[in-house]
Amino acid sequence: MKQRLKLFGIYSIFWITYFVIARILFMFYEYSISFDLSIKEWFLVFIHGFRMDLSSTGYIVAIVGFLLVFTSFSRGKLINIILRIYTVIVLIISSIIVISDLELYLNWGFRMDATPLLYLDNPKEAMASTETWLTIVLLLVTAGYVLLGLFVYNRKIKDQVLKIKRSNIYTSLVLLILTASMILPIRGGIGIAPMNSGMVYFSKNKFANHAAINVVWNVMHSVVYRKKQAKTYNFMPTDIAKEIVKDLNKQNGKSHKILTKENPNVVILVLESFSSKVLTNLGGKWNAAPNLNSLLNEGIVFSNFYANGSRSDKGLISILSGYPGQPTTSIMKIPSKTESLPSLFNSFNKIGYETSYYYGGDIDFANMRSYISNSGAKNVICLDDFDAKLNESKWGVHDEYLFEYLFEDIINHKDPYFKILFTLSSHDPFEVPMEPVFKGVDRATQYLNSIYYADSCLGDFINKVKKTDVWDNTLFILVADHGSNKPGKSQNHDFEKFQIPMLWLGGVLNDSIKIVNKTGSQIDIPATLLNQLGISISEYTYSKDMFSETSSEFAFYVFNDGFAYITDSTKVIYDNIGKDVLKKEGEIDRDLIEGKAFLQVLMDDFISR
Repeated sequence: MKQRLKLFGIYSIFWITYFVIARILFMFYEYSISFDLSIKEWFLVFIHGFRMDLSSTGYIVAIVGFLLVFTSFSRGKLINIILRIYTVIVLIISSIIVISDLELYLNWGFRMDATPLLYLDNPKEAMASTETWLTIVLLLVTAGYVLLGLFVYNRKIKDQVLKIKRSNIYTSLVLLILTASMILPIRGGIGIAPMNSGMVYFSKNKFANHAAINVVWNVMHSVVYRKKQAKTYNFMPTDIAKEIVKDLNKQNGKSHKILTKENPNVVILVLESFSSKVLTNLGGKWNAAPNLNSLLNEGIVFSNFYANGSRSDKGLISILSGYPGQPTTSIMKIPSKTESLPSLFNSFNKIGYETSYYYGGDIDFANMRSYISNSGAKNVICLDDFDAKLNESKWGVHDEYLFEYLFEDIINHKDPYFKILFTLSSHDPFEVPMEPVFKGVDRATQYLNSIYYADSCLGDFINKVKKTDVWDNTLFILVADHGSNKPGKSQNHDFEKFQIPMLWLGGVLNDSIKIVNKTGSQIDIPATLLNQLGISISEYTYSKDMFSETSSEFAFYVFNDGFAYITDSTKVIYDNIGKDVLKKEGEIDRDLIEGKAFLQVLMDDFISR
């Protein structure tokens, strides 16, 4: 019995050490953020994270405990065969999670969970954000971490296993009790609440809290409870929440008319990852989009505009359907729910417009095809419609070819039409067919160069259109699908990451408005646009008209299980996991209530669809 108990202890130490090393790897890989933490915060990351490391270890060794119980009458040789296979499997799974999380956190800003599984039905596109060389390096590191684990197993554990002799029923009972006791570290103690991510949160610094999370535990927990990820929130009685949101979304007063024509053509240009950071005319520090920056002096610019989420699937649905993003899931991945959404395509179909969608990549990624189809687009142009030799990037056809395709279509197309183009060249990993303008090899510099390239394609397109009659008959709406944490050190939830440009251009605009300072977001596009055309907006219950003087002034966005609520004078970011205000500006008591009510009503609505 003594040898079996010794093995139980050594194996527990093996996995605790594994998870501590994994956290060290994470901290050094994310050095651009972690090195801003104080020594005390580094220490607390490991102290608080140790609790979740124990929970993860508890799950793993509990299975080993049952193995030892059921092999009480067997010798060490058989136990070693079984335990070695089990260890290899757990090492491979855990190492894949640990190493993948290093790069995913850089791109997404939250610890890996079940979210990547939403995109694995298109593995090529799911991996497209990572450069090939980096993918190879990460695979090698993963293999090295597994081999290191096996090396330690062979040196420190194998001999202990082989020393095990046959035992008796008494040993089985003791081991059964010991195994059952693993419920304590698994649950995180004897409290009422079981282990959850919020238990290791200790700081106002979001990254410090994230670093304390055991990513293997986080992924496994998320996978097990994946069906519950689209959870409801109960901040207040439902009737009160609904009344608050109803008041926020009410449509009062007439819309200020800004169009000179009743039925203009409408073209929406959705710009991949364009952030207000890269536009000096919107207060940005980096002038990476000189064409768009110059165009902001024309038309109507929305100066306090925000994305509703941090990914394209959330952005597209916010723009086209006026439906806000969800913190822990994506409605685009559920066709049965997107069928119930209103869409600009269907709204324009009803009044006789020809409707088209243009995208230079694989339209099956993230279930985009089913959503666009459900939305009623009559024409869909995607990667398959371009010559194969133009497929020069991981994501598909570069923006210059996509804009060229759109230009040829609009100058030869019979009025009226509604078209949406979605660019992709400025998507991570920022591969663009031009010599770098910004010098450097870091990701932020690569992002700036990709924005510069995409902006040059946009500028060429607008300049060509201005020379045709199309300009005089068309409203162009330029808006980003989401912002970016690059460049700078924006965290996943920060206001500046979500602030994006929106600009209305074209010969059909009058000169009555140049700047809209009202706070709004992508979900407000349908109501703002359709009211100009006299089309009903009754279906767009979350959308408000930004040209109406009496409409509410707010923006709402979500990040991984959290939300932000912004008004003309206040800002608040709330974390649902830690149940904590991460950032605030102004007196936010009322705004926090309104933000919570908005999220609660939204997710109740999502669940019911």
